[in-house]
Amino acid sequence: MELKVGDAMTRGVIYVTPDENIQRVASVMKKNDIDSVIVIDNGVGVGIITNTDIIAKVVADGKDPKQVKVSETMTSPLITIKPEQDIDDAARKMRDNEVRRLVVTKDSNIIGILSEFDLVRVEPALHLLIREHSQWDIADIPSPEVTISGVCEVCSNYSENLRPFNGRLMCEECASED
Repeated sequence: MELKVGDAMTRGVIYVTPDENIQRVASVMKKNDIDSVIVIDNGVGVGIITNTDIIAKVVADGKDPKQVKVSETMTSPLITIKPEQDIDDAARKMRDNEVRRLVVTKDSNIIGILSEFDLVRVEPALHLLIREHSQWDIADIPSPEVTISGVCEVCSNYSENLRPFNGRLMCEECASED
């Protein structure tokens, strides 16, 4: 059995908007112990901003992070992959595009991120652990001020307002029923 992107990806996506400032983005990253966020504009993923982007494009140039907008710093366009694709395809795509993360999409909706770290974790003896880990990733994230988008773990519908509830990511409707 081949390991698929959906088995190893980090589920749930924390995102910001293009008009937010870098100070806010850095704060969100620190608070959630993550090194990248997706940039969403009118419900569409338009870019990604990483800690490397912040260091190279803001800090190293001596810019004030409170004055620099996400739109000036993000990497765009997003490089995407489908959850049903093989991990080997993902590794090749990362190599060919010289990126460390792929945005996982299903039906044009962003449902997760696959990073180099996720690929390094993948070894044949660890497949079952990876699948379990993909369900644990989001349990402790985030605070109410952070928005998560992805697929509800109860009804499997896409939502831009998922929230952790009893260790699972749920849309508002499923969380209220539980």
